[in-house]
Amino acid sequence: MMTASLARVMQRGLVVAVIAGAAAMVPGTASLAAAAHTVDISIVAGKDAAGGGFDFNGYRNGAMTITVPAGWQVAVHFVNANDLPHSVVVLPVGADKSPAPGGSPVFSGATTKDLAAGLPKGGKQTFTFEASKPGTYEFVCGVSGHAVAGMWDKLVVSATAEAPSVTPAGAATISVGGN
Repeated sequence: MMTASLARVMQRGLVVAVIAGAAAMVPGTASLAAAAHTVDISIVAGKDAAGGGFDFNGYRNGAMTITVPAGWQVAVHFVNANDLPHSVVVLPVGADKSPAPGGSPVFSGATTKDLAAGLPKGGKQTFTFEASKPGTYEFVCGVSGHAVAGMWDKLVVSATAEAPSVTPAGAATISVGGN
């Protein structure tokens, strides 16, 4: 025989399951299952010495676009290959116009430490965040003057994409984990 408290716990569990199932059916809403997916992205700062080193993976001025499905966990593996210090942060579109981009990243945790100072040559850092809000954003170097010199690319968080991608093909190393 079921106790009253056990019955209440089971009812609450059923309500949570129904709400989660309903959210998964609403277009543009990340499902609970999607949050279990992860994507690892490698970003190398200053790869193109000919361009002055103001690039991510050899691309600058928004020429590279990384797309991830909404609700996915994103792990960015950042390396500075240039003699100049560099950093990376995910900011709203237009941050590339600021001589000293700063402020809070669009997604909690979507930044290297010491954004304004940057990491020295050979510096490595991994940060993770949940791509929780569909939209178009920018990967921007937070060191003063670097973004306006072209050191920014695009991040698209898509409510309709089923898998991560990068344009142009091969511009970044992406690997998928999770479900």
